[in-house]
Amino acid sequence: RLGRTDLALKAGERLLVTGANGAGKSTLLQALAGELAPDSGTVTRRGRLGHLAQESRPGRPDETVLAAFARDRPGDRADHAAHLLSLGLFAREHFAVPVGRLSTGQRRRLALARLLGRPADVLLLDEPTNHLSPALAEEVEAALDGYGGALVVVSHDRRLCRRWRGDRLTLSAPPPAASAR
Repeated sequence: RLGRTDLALKAGERLLVTGANGAGKSTLLQALAGELAPDSGTVTRRGRLGHLAQESRPGRPDETVLAAFARDRPGDRADHAAHLLSLGLFAREHFAVPVGRLSTGQRRRLALARLLGRPADVLLLDEPTNHLSPALAEEVEAALDGYGGALVVVSHDRRLCRRWRGDRLTLSAPPPAASAR
């Protein structure tokens, strides 16, 4: 549940959203993405949005990493391979691995690669470093550092929060609803 929140985000701005479980962090991202209508007020979106939900399925189990990355994108295999390599999230030797054999963290990186590989003016990322080793989390942070659009990140990751360069919004859990007697 999310309480009243006023938020304006401009091109290139970065916002880290933190708060206790149940404070409405994921709800805020869903409302910003247009996946959930607010109970009151309005959400105005301009430009192209990309949303990485906490639980995402980046490809079919029998699809290779490269095929899953390339799905629904124009271009040839060489273009897709070069683009995926440029993101720094996968080495070439992982391109032929079936998605079904990837670890949870690798699937998370693939979902992020698919998102970063599409043109978007705003990225909404819900716990992007969840299920990642510290080394993989650093790779994700490096990929995000290279992103030039607006960025809204929800995270409990202490390291990411410590190193964050941008604005911060801390949400508080709304008070419990009064019970009927």
